[in-house]
Amino acid sequence: MKIPVVKEWGSWAVFFSSSLAALVAGILTRPWETGRGFSHVTLLTVLGMALLINAKNPLASALRTRGNKKEHVVWFLFFIVSGLVVLIPFLRDGFRSFFMFSILVLSYGILLYRGKEHSLFTEYNGFALLTLAAPVIYFTLTGVLSFKLYAAVLLFFGAGVFKVRVRTRKTMKYRWIMVLYCAVAVILYSLMNIPVILLLPLLENVVSVLLMREEKLRTTGYTELIKGIMFIILVGLFWQ
Repeated sequence: MKIPVVKEWGSWAVFFSSSLAALVAGILTRPWETGRGFSHVTLLTVLGMALLINAKNPLASALRTRGNKKEHVVWFLFFIVSGLVVLIPFLRDGFRSFFMFSILVLSYGILLYRGKEHSLFTEYNGFALLTLAAPVIYFTLTGVLSFKLYAAVLLFFGAGVFKVRVRTRKTMKYRWIMVLYCAVAVILYSLMNIPVILLLPLLENVVSVLLMREEKLRTTGYTELIKGIMFIILVGLFWQ
């Protein structure tokens, strides 16, 4: 039996990097002083979110398939139900705080239904869901919903959407969009009082689109992974 798990390792890299960044930011608040901290709830929450992420493939397959959709629907329900069950410890405290983010799930589902799986907006919407792991994990550690952390993580990793688009399309339009995105990210970081130095790895994005050297997508993936690790380290050094 073939299990339809998400095989795009870049998506998993963003998910786990967001989770680790949140773990680091949460530990910096010394949650143990208030009786909270890393626990089985955090581990279950990561597992639950991973199961929900895997629901994407069978959902997309069910929407694309015109014939028998039973297998895809069964796998979709399996990942959704099992993910939500594992997330129960988190949902007991976090459901009300995070309910507003259900609009991201709804919009992503609508975009898939309309056949726009590979549009720029859909891909960024997907990254918004993957990076939602950051405020969720932070909440399990501190009991606080941090929009600031979510914005910091989303703006950073969201640049990867445009980086890949530049590499695949190679047009001047997307090169300028990439540079503009990085500039806007700096402005938004400043307005939200987020240490701009966290965006230091995005200098590579600007340099790469200006030089536009030939590069395999696999190389781009490894570069993005290294930048994600750098981001986590910078969060540990400068988050406040």
